[in-house]
Amino acid sequence: MKIERTKNAARNIVFGTIYKIIGIILPFLSRTVILYVLGEKYLGLSSLFSSILSFLSLAELGIGAAMVYSMYKPIADNDHDSICALLNLYKKLYRIIGTCILVIGLCVLPFLRRFIKGDVPSDVNIYFLYLLYLVNAVLSYWLFAYKGALIQAHQRSDIDSKIGSVITPVSYIVMLVALVITKNYYAYVIWLPIFTIITNIIRSIYVDRHFPGLKPKGDVSKEVKASINKKVKALIGTKLNTVVINAADNIVMSAYLGLTVIAIYGNYRYIMTSIIGFLSICYSALTAGIGNSLVLESPEKNYSDFLKLSFINSWLVGWCTVCLVCLYQPFMLIWTGEDLMFSLPVVFLLGVYFFVYQIRKIPVVYKDAAGIWWEDRFRPYTCMALNFVLDLILVRYLGVAGIIIATIVSLAISIPWENYTIFKYVLHRSSKEYYLKMLLYAATMLAGGALTYWICGMLGQGIVALLLRAVICLILPNAVFVLANFKRREFKQTIELVRNIFSSSKRNG
Repeated sequence: MKIERTKNAARNIVFGTIYKIIGIILPFLSRTVILYVLGEKYLGLSSLFSSILSFLSLAELGIGAAMVYSMYKPIADNDHDSICALLNLYKKLYRIIGTCILVIGLCVLPFLRRFIKGDVPSDVNIYFLYLLYLVNAVLSYWLFAYKGALIQAHQRSDIDSKIGSVITPVSYIVMLVALVITKNYYAYVIWLPIFTIITNIIRSIYVDRHFPGLKPKGDVSKEVKASINKKVKALIGTKLNTVVINAADNIVMSAYLGLTVIAIYGNYRYIMTSIIGFLSICYSALTAGIGNSLVLESPEKNYSDFLKLSFINSWLVGWCTVCLVCLYQPFMLIWTGEDLMFSLPVVFLLGVYFFVYQIRKIPVVYKDAAGIWWEDRFRPYTCMALNFVLDLILVRYLGVAGIIIATIVSLAISIPWENYTIFKYVLHRSSKEYYLKMLLYAATMLAGGALTYWICGMLGQGIVALLLRAVICLILPNAVFVLANFKRREFKQTIELVRNIFSSSKRNG
């Protein structure tokens, strides 16, 4: 079966964007209410617990990604028996994973206080709160999690987006009303596992209706099991590296700098991760289609698509970086006040962090779609170890800036290593053309960004000035980038792709 890649990508992007808008506005409102009703230390606790549970999610070991990849070929071949057998294996593994997370999470409980420097809010029991977060994490694995593989492998993430677009607003309304009425953090957190149960049950029903006949039954062959085991072993390092980058920073920050600093960092990072979430809609929408294309299309077609997607990604990531650097401080001043803001050098570092983190996403998507984790297995361990060691050293001398620098260095090392793997094992050609193009795109956006920052610096503070800055950021860096690249083949292909996506989305309502 050849997946309708453009149609599915359009559908995923449209509904994913709607869901992401909801997923940005409501958590933003939630953080604001918690900040002003309870205080910044409660935000710090939330960030810390989420980071600890991210470490516990290492029990997943990349099984989800390996299972989704293993389904690409059976789906392309209409091999329902193999798909059902893979689902059955996935179901068993995820129940084991949920149990492991529960056991390890309980073992962490006695040491919880050591992760926090300074005081904690006096009206909460951090151990009980942690248990609520732990139960929520475990339920997400136990309750029909395996069915998510069908959604991802069929390039139908719009299903999750539709469900989330309904359930998420209801959940936040209930939680925030409970918080405002009671002014009690327990009344807010207790709803997390409840809505996880509701969401997973609805997703299960929805998946059963959209993919009838695909049930967890049968056994996979020894060869398939061996292939999955090999991919999982390779993915352990990737999973570890992702967790260290996203979670270890928060834990080190909490242990050395306290809950207030982690709350401030969480506010800045929330803005960054919201943008990353929007961009991730595109990456998620493309992954299954790329996997299908790598099986069915010619090497020349795949390389052309890779260059086109890299061009689009460079444009989007560069523009978003400019917006972050120019808008961060005036926005944070309005939202949280001057007392909960970082210095300007830290903001520039966050911009570099964002750019380096996101510019590598297209090679990562191709790596995931091709399933070449084994060939890349040593990279994540090297980057992870470097990041963690630098975190512990630099936080003592540079504070938050040191932690961000440590992450930037580890990500920068990843880029040439990942690209080497992609060009050798997937694209089978030299990477010289790609690097030249990427350097040109980056230089173009840097010039546009410098001009934009200079002009924005002439404006004052306040809501009106922020809106004017936003308009300048929307127009100026994009105009510079278009003027420098409108004659390129990739630009023309991008325009054609956008036309196809919009026409497809209109046909599908």
